[in-house]
Amino acid sequence: MDTLLSDIRYAARKLLRTPGFTIIALTTLSLAIGATTAIFSIVNGVLLKPLPFANPSELVRLGMVSRETKLGNFSAPDFVDFRNQNHSFVSLAPFQEHQSANLSIDGSEPRRLSAAAVGSRFFDVLGVRMNLGRAFAAGEDAKGAERVVVLSDKLWRSAFNADARIVGAPVSLNGETYRVVGVAPSTLTYPENPDLWMPFVFEPWMLDPENRGAHFFSAIARMRPGVLLEAAQRDMQMIGARLQAEYPRSNTNFTGTAELLQTTITGDVKKALFTMFGAVGFVLLIACANVANLLLVRASGRETEIAVRTALGAGRRRIIQQLITESVMLSVVGAVIGGIIASWSIDAIVAAGPRGLPRLENVVIDARVLWFSAALAIVTGLLFGLSPAIHSARAELGQMLKEGTRGVSSRRGAHRTRSMLVISEMALAVVLLVGAGLLIKSFLKLTRVDPGFQTENIVTFDVSLPGKKYPYDRNIRAFTGQVEQGLASLPGTQSVAVTFARPLQRVGMRTSFDVVGRPPAPNDKRMTTDLRPASASFFSTLGIHAVRGRVFSKAEENFGPPPVVVVTETFAKKYFPNENPIGQHIVLGIAHDTSEAPKSEVDAKGEIVGIVNDIRQRGLDRDPPPAVYVGWGTLPQNDVTFLVRSRADAQTVAAGTRERVHATDPEVPIYNLNTMTEIVSQSVAQPRFYMVLLTAFAALALLLAALGIYGVISYSVSQRTRELGIRIALGATQDRVVRLVLGQGMALTTVGVAAGLVGAFWLVRLLASMLFNVTATDAPTFIGVSVVLLGVAAAASYLPARRAARVDPVTAMRSE
Repeated sequence: MDTLLSDIRYAARKLLRTPGFTIIALTTLSLAIGATTAIFSIVNGVLLKPLPFANPSELVRLGMVSRETKLGNFSAPDFVDFRNQNHSFVSLAPFQEHQSANLSIDGSEPRRLSAAAVGSRFFDVLGVRMNLGRAFAAGEDAKGAERVVVLSDKLWRSAFNADARIVGAPVSLNGETYRVVGVAPSTLTYPENPDLWMPFVFEPWMLDPENRGAHFFSAIARMRPGVLLEAAQRDMQMIGARLQAEYPRSNTNFTGTAELLQTTITGDVKKALFTMFGAVGFVLLIACANVANLLLVRASGRETEIAVRTALGAGRRRIIQQLITESVMLSVVGAVIGGIIASWSIDAIVAAGPRGLPRLENVVIDARVLWFSAALAIVTGLLFGLSPAIHSARAELGQMLKEGTRGVSSRRGAHRTRSMLVISEMALAVVLLVGAGLLIKSFLKLTRVDPGFQTENIVTFDVSLPGKKYPYDRNIRAFTGQVEQGLASLPGTQSVAVTFARPLQRVGMRTSFDVVGRPPAPNDKRMTTDLRPASASFFSTLGIHAVRGRVFSKAEENFGPPPVVVVTETFAKKYFPNENPIGQHIVLGIAHDTSEAPKSEVDAKGEIVGIVNDIRQRGLDRDPPPAVYVGWGTLPQNDVTFLVRSRADAQTVAAGTRERVHATDPEVPIYNLNTMTEIVSQSVAQPRFYMVLLTAFAALALLLAALGIYGVISYSVSQRTRELGIRIALGATQDRVVRLVLGQGMALTTVGVAAGLVGAFWLVRLLASMLFNVTATDAPTFIGVSVVLLGVAAAASYLPARRAARVDPVTAMRSE
């Protein structure tokens, strides 16, 4: 320990006596370690931290899978069968996310809340204890039971001032009175970070055997002790096979599946985040190579010191220990500074992180991150310090004493090591730059995709109409009609439209259908389509044009006239490839009981009167699916989206919309108020996030690689001063000397780029799932990166080459 403390004190003195070297090394290390720690914090918070539930490895999400869905939803009859027939789960609980509730508090504006409808066993399955009160009791999800609700911690604090007396108190949700039975812990944000949880009630119509094909909710379950996920999946598949045989009309091609809940929550971000972590690891390796190069150069100036220590009896192991102590001290200080950088970076990354990135609230500097940073500091110190230390300790005493007065080392081993380090830096930089180039190209292509609709001068917002106050279609039509008239009267308004889900919202309705005059399709080949209720003005408001035929009129959008429908180009090409669909009649597999007429009179069906261009309803990166537009009044929904095209600025339109909706019904809040331009921008937030991160890492890698090649060539020039002086004395021109030195740098760079291209060819395939309309082996990107790196290396080598060309032969040879 005394020896170690002595080495630490000596290392600190040596580093303080060379402030230039120390500052450069610390800057390089702190940036690299800080970036690595920040990305690890994200990986830790999103992927590695266990879910805040009891025995989270036992929790699974259940669903139905088909030829079109990876993990889909249940219908109520199917769920009951899976619940009763399985042998793998202790208990199952249904849930439905993306629900909404309007909270009314005396003396304040109504507030729209996100809600989740869950079975009474939901909290028990998760193993969650309430912060206050209790969870749902058995039977509270039954039809006719008392209305109860569990509040989230954030809602309890923001709306009720963290008042513990709220438990047992009534609250008004959607115009109905609910009793608060509990407040959930702040760690519970499943599913989809709701403001509250309400009981999921199986209505009689849901359990109707005729609705076995209506898949609209999910389920979670806890596996029995000792049951493996593979066994649970086989159990679900066996039940699914039985249901297919028993109910071929609704269940053909459908089966059950189970997936770990943590896997479901993290979704597709796992590969992307580990890719980012690998990329920042490359940056760290480049930084280590750079510092190792600096240490090798520094070691040549310490040969006299090492020679004296060796002459006084210091063994090779003792010298390596001293030099490694200095390296680890550098990395530890760099890790401390990097930790500060990481904490700042995390705040910025979380603030800028896309909404679709799960569990961002868990990204913090915790004990695991601190241990990681400490281990990283030690490993990094050994990584960049070991090779220079071994080179220094291997030098022969006699050679060092003879050359110590000049501070020059002629050993070729150190030169080869420095060259290999530069080649490695270049290779790693190529991989990062290729990855960043692919993501940039992919993102640019994504932003240039035609969404199929106009975005300028359009403001959109949502309302959710309580079922109790708006139980019938006529009530919904009356509300939307009044709001439309009010919005149309706003100054600058050009048109107003109503629909169920705005473009790029990634939600909607889907149904099967039949064509009148064709035989019904087999169960495993039933035709399916998106179903989009919309007002007649929807098409003109968004600039969607009729490719053939026409769109429906204002009179045709409501219940009453002979129903007409409009289909998209994809629908026409897929289901009417060799015939004209206009004039054909289709019958959609959804019946809408308006309680205003016999059910048979209001089946969703109609004559195709027009074909319109496709829009990217589910995202710019997804191909448009077949879709059918029906009149809003024919199939109105309680969740309503309004779109307003106006010449006025967005803030003026927003203020006017609030006023008009409040005048129509003061108990209905508006939410998701935004411009369509901003919505398009938000839809590409996640690929933009990954692109910016990887581009930042690639830029840092390029800078470090340029500094590495500059350092090596500069040192080489200083070592070859006598040789260059002789060349100049013998008549070599400045251009010849520049080419000589420049050639050395370009040779190293060329080898590094070639090695990097080979590595990139295999490694960037990990990015394939993150790319849009770009292949992972895109030749222009590989060529462009090679040109950029060669150009940067040429610029970095040119400066020392110019300095070499100005060597004075007399000065260079005077010491000889």
